[in-house]
Amino acid sequence: MNTLALDPTENRRSRHQSLAHKYENWGSVRADIVKRTGLERQETRILQPNHVFLMNLKGTASRGEDIVDGRRIAFLPRRAGSIIFVPAGSDWNGWDEGDATASYLLVSIEKGFADDVFAGSRNRAAVLPPSIGFRDTTVESALQRIVLELKQPDPISATMVECQATQLLGQMFRLNGVHQEPAKGGLSSFDLKRAVGMIEALSEGRPTLADLAKEIGVSRFHFWRAFKQSTGMTPHAFIAQRRLEHSADMLRSTNLSATEIAMECGFGSSSHFTTAFKRAFGAAPTEFRRKCRI
Repeated sequence: MNTLALDPTENRRSRHQSLAHKYENWGSVRADIVKRTGLERQETRILQPNHVFLMNLKGTASRGEDIVDGRRIAFLPRRAGSIIFVPAGSDWNGWDEGDATASYLLVSIEKGFADDVFAGSRNRAAVLPPSIGFRDTTVESALQRIVLELKQPDPISATMVECQATQLLGQMFRLNGVHQEPAKGGLSSFDLKRAVGMIEALSEGRPTLADLAKEIGVSRFHFWRAFKQSTGMTPHAFIAQRRLEHSADMLRSTNLSATEIAMECGFGSSSHFTTAFKRAFGAAPTEFRRKCRI
């Protein structure tokens, strides 16, 4: 069994006024939370024999450069909730600059653990690609639950963390379409981008199924079927996920009440918002905000 370790001054070099580092090691899985103040330019190098997830907990990286396995990729601003996945053996390095105060979570999962989890599955031999700066409710929820186990460990934390690690890896297989047949009868990449852009562009409310179908120029039934074929989600479920991701951003970055955020994100009531948010993130909105600001 490999020894999981993180030196925050080595993996993410930076000039800072203060640094706080807390971690827990559960054998096959390790989680580190690192907080810095007075942050300037931060240089990153992660090359491990383990799978690594890194999530911004606080602070925005507004500019920088990412190089993955020797290839420069376009840098996109990373806000709280933004996730980076570096599979075992891949090399991610670069730099970023942003807010003076920042914190992040790093979860390292042994490759052998992943192989054991998917033993007997075609996914075992699959090679997952790196993913830099993406958003996904399922992945973020699993990472936030690991944060909770790190902050409040007990005798069953190891079991709980391994369950979340399994979910993280399984979701990455799904997101990357590993061993899935290409979607037949789905939307073209151009039409899918138009539909997703329409969903994400509106600050007030969300487009209806009829609005989306009209934009693409097809019937509502055809759009519903093609969208689900392309994304694996119904339009309603996709819009609901985007609402939840937007609400999580607002909980981190604003002082609006949970009720105000519920209305802003298009939920019918604060109770509906609380139920949906807790189901997705494993914590009520107020608890989620409190954990993000600790």
